[in-house]
Amino acid sequence: MARIKKEEIEKVYNSLYKPKERVLPANQKKPRKVDFASDIKTSKTVIYLIDGYNLMYSIDEIKKIAANDLISARDKVIDIVADFQGYVGRDCILVFDAYRNNIPVPVVSKDCNVEIIYTKMGQTADMWIEQKAEELDERYRIFVVTSDGLEQLKVFSSSSFRISSKEFMHRYENLKKRYKNNTRNAKHQPLKDLRKLLYED
Repeated sequence: MARIKKEEIEKVYNSLYKPKERVLPANQKKPRKVDFASDIKTSKTVIYLIDGYNLMYSIDEIKKIAANDLISARDKVIDIVADFQGYVGRDCILVFDAYRNNIPVPVVSKDCNVEIIYTKMGQTADMWIEQKAEELDERYRIFVVTSDGLEQLKVFSSSSFRISSKEFMHRYENLKKRYKNNTRNAKHQPLKDLRKLLYED
């Protein structure tokens, strides 16, 4: 009886069991391998552009204060946005209308890592935000916080995302609750785990 050569056995085995390499059509490129680290490095940074007075008048408690003391109400809005910025660790620009005042150029200040803009004469917060969103579009993933109907349409027509003032406050309150519960149940929480908790939604 003739003996079967080892090479012939391997040839039969490979033809039956060895997975064949997929041959793509000549005009079809191979799928790009995702380099997770490099994708993170090249991903856009998130920034929030917030209509200050729009946010102020969406909060009943602050709206009542504004009826008698606009400056105190504005300070409370700044505190909320600064608090939000501390939770999410993202850039926030808070914009207040000053278009009725005789200010030739926008006034810029900073409070607790929040950039605060008071628009120039004849310029509304919507106008400033629209212009800034176009300027930052290539470098940032932009979230515009406003409940103004016209501004919503402009935002939806660009690559920015809109968050209503009510939704922004809902997210803020959820972050406060999560942070409070987290610190109540543990004496120490690693920063990495805390960030993961805050970005779940």
